[in-house]
Amino acid sequence: MEKPKEKKPKRRQRFLPLAIGTTGGVALASIAFWFFKKQAEHVVAGRADQYDDAVMKAVHTIDNKPMHDAMHAVTQLGTHAAIGTAAGLTAIAMFRKGRKQDAWTVLVSTGGAMAINTILKNVFQRQRPVERARRIALPNSHSFPSGHSLLSAATYPIVAHHLVQDASLSTQAMVHALAGLTILSVGFSRVYFGVHFPSDVLGGFAAGFGWLGLTSLSHTIVERKELPAS
Repeated sequence: MEKPKEKKPKRRQRFLPLAIGTTGGVALASIAFWFFKKQAEHVVAGRADQYDDAVMKAVHTIDNKPMHDAMHAVTQLGTHAAIGTAAGLTAIAMFRKGRKQDAWTVLVSTGGAMAINTILKNVFQRQRPVERARRIALPNSHSFPSGHSLLSAATYPIVAHHLVQDASLSTQAMVHALAGLTILSVGFSRVYFGVHFPSDVLGGFAAGFGWLGLTSLSHTIVERKELPAS
């Protein structure tokens, strides 16, 4: 009597876009870009103004030095310099391990997110909340969407997954939760400093996660096409 074949444990993906896959990529991109579209419609029609004002008034009741120092440190994590450094170091580590395609995907993904941010700002040309800005210089670029939020959402999940790719599932869950908290905190810091409306931050999150979904979809399709036929 033949012994039943043992099922091989499913291999954990070392690269987040592959872990998300085609189905996950389509779902993430579809939901995120749908939300971005709705958010953009509210902004253009002026329907976002009411809740923007209410949220900003509530957030700006928080005003103390420890909070200011914490937010100043957090908001730096969403700058082009910080995002570019995180993506660059991740890509270099992948190149050294012979994972050239993964490395190029990281670079293209982050570079693409930066380009998308610039394009969207120029399309919508929303003015910054000048009268609400406090304690930091008001950027010269347009307001919608928040670039800090977009870049953080598109990049930090990939970087976090790379850091714990060989760790236990519990450790991976904890680090991804921390990455999610970092992304949310970066967005909150932009509202706290009054350099973005809340709707800018929500739009940035949606565009960033939508781009992450497209990155995952395209990378997985290319990877599967290059696999040798069985």
